Amino acid sequence: MPADASAADGTIRGGLEGSERLITILFTDLRASTSLAEGKLPYDTLFILNQFFHEMTQALLSSNGHYSQFTGDGLMALYGLYAADPKTGSADAVRGAQQMLERLDQLNYRLRGDLREPLRIGIGIHHSEAIVGAMGPPRSQVITAIGDAVNTCARLESLTKEYHCAVVISRQAAEVAGLSLDGQQLHEAPVKGRREPVQFYALKTADDLRI
Repeated sequence: MPADASAADGTIRGGLEGSERLITILFTDLRASTSLAEGKLPYDTLFILNQFFHEMTQALLSSNGHYSQFTGDGLMALYGLYAADPKTGSADAVRGAQQMLERLDQLNYRLRGDLREPLRIGIGIHHSEAIVGAMGPPRSQVITAIGDAVNTCARLESLTKEYHCAVVISRQAAEVAGLSLDGQQLHEAPVKGRREPVQFYALKTADDLRI
């Protein structure tokens, strides 16, 4: 603590406070966000982005998701954070992803006169152990997660571009959620920093997210 610290400063928590636990992580990212601003006034771009994040946040709230981090043109969310059984978070995350896609379709319809092409997103979902807790600067901490599970989920989200799909969900998360996967192919891909590849399903539409 600094030399001029007061008694009140002693009550502020440190920069990392958490424990290892099972959690379901969801990443979503807006595709082609750079081209969205092309030919538009900054205010118009901000209006569209605010509408987008409002819809994504509403999808989280209605599916027991916890907003964790803003990632520029996307966000990270945690599921099962306060559940008695953290495994229920995977089913909630699947419902959250389904609602995100449905809300995005509705938003695209409302903004059809303002968009040259519909907004698109990629979603990654993973269920595993991570360090979860209050992290960040002492006066602006957030409840978030760190660790291999987060890196894996970010990798899954990036795979939506390679597989031209809306959602990439890890095998662990899909099985825990009880997702109906009839006819879906199991894929695998390497993850930087991990010896073992991650197995996943690439799903194209909200209808594929059936529990």
